[in-house]
Amino acid sequence: MQVNKIISILILIITVLEGCVDPFYPDIDDNQQSIVIEGTLTDKEGYHYVRISRSVPYNTRKNAPLEGCSVEIIDNAENTIHFYESEPGLYEQWIDQEFLKTGKQYKLRVATSDAVYESKYETMLPCPPVQNVYYEIKEKETADPDYTIYGIQFYTDLVVQEGYAKNYRWELEETWEYHAEYLIFNYYDKTGFHQLTHGRTDSLYYCWSSESIHEIYTGTINYITEDSMSRIPLRYVSNETNRLKVKYSLLIKQYSLNDTAYEYWNKLKKESQETVGLYETQPQQIRGNISNINDENEIVLGFFNVSGLSEKRIFVSERFHFFPTTYECEPWNPFLAMPKSPVPIYFTSDWLLANRECFDCTLRGGTIYKPEFWE
Repeated sequence: MQVNKIISILILIITVLEGCVDPFYPDIDDNQQSIVIEGTLTDKEGYHYVRISRSVPYNTRKNAPLEGCSVEIIDNAENTIHFYESEPGLYEQWIDQEFLKTGKQYKLRVATSDAVYESKYETMLPCPPVQNVYYEIKEKETADPDYTIYGIQFYTDLVVQEGYAKNYRWELEETWEYHAEYLIFNYYDKTGFHQLTHGRTDSLYYCWSSESIHEIYTGTINYITEDSMSRIPLRYVSNETNRLKVKYSLLIKQYSLNDTAYEYWNKLKKESQETVGLYETQPQQIRGNISNINDENEIVLGFFNVSGLSEKRIFVSERFHFFPTTYECEPWNPFLAMPKSPVPIYFTSDWLLANRECFDCTLRGGTIYKPEFWE
């Protein structure tokens, strides 16, 4: 019987060898470190966050969290909101709508063990609703004349009425649904063979993944005669990933900016676009609107943003025909070769094998839990 033969073969699976690599820890000169304070206060009720860290040399990927700080936001009537530390270097607090009003001014105060830092008072400017968000299929040429990238380019329009801010920034969050290549009909683990009930779909087939997009998008009407801008380019999503294969969603967060904040984010955008190597100027070296109240010469990085906020979400479920053909999940007969992965081992409906990533969508980074907003 075929199942018995498969069981016999599985008993002979070779034990996977484990390796070990000693990590390298670079020497970090404490004198190179600057405090980095990043926070955003919007006109939307909810949790607001301030992140505090120490900058690190270029060869270290993440800043070092700064713990034990006293963090508070103060409005121009001296009303104060105190934050608590929810994880190392991250300070948060729920703020009611009553405290968050456009036209009011706010400042951030951070006290460490040896210094006090404050931002300037910043006025919260109103933000108009996010206008149209749309996309177009767009191809991009590469250095290889025989290889072209295909994808979709997102755009938004900006309409600014009298009384609203002149400058804006957009933050994007993407979420996409994707599927494993095969449903699991049978599997083998340390207890033996198992067959899923007829008609049931396994729990590892449907996945969702979400990411914040670490690109800076800004726009202003300060230098044009019109009160609107159209076709502002946002995210480009290509066929080099699985994002567009099933369903894709983009959340657009539109923030109002005063002139100081717009200048800061534009500098940051320019630096991030021009930085092409480890030895170039780092984007994080741009000073913001926060200073040491007793030492104006200290370099303080980061920015305290005070912004009106509007949001809009778009879904894309169009079936695109520009995905390349891949053979990563070509199934094979278990009598020809055994899988490289340990148990459990999954089988198609025809008792064929494939790599675990072809059956278990979570191995590609996502989760099996559908987001609440998913349509």
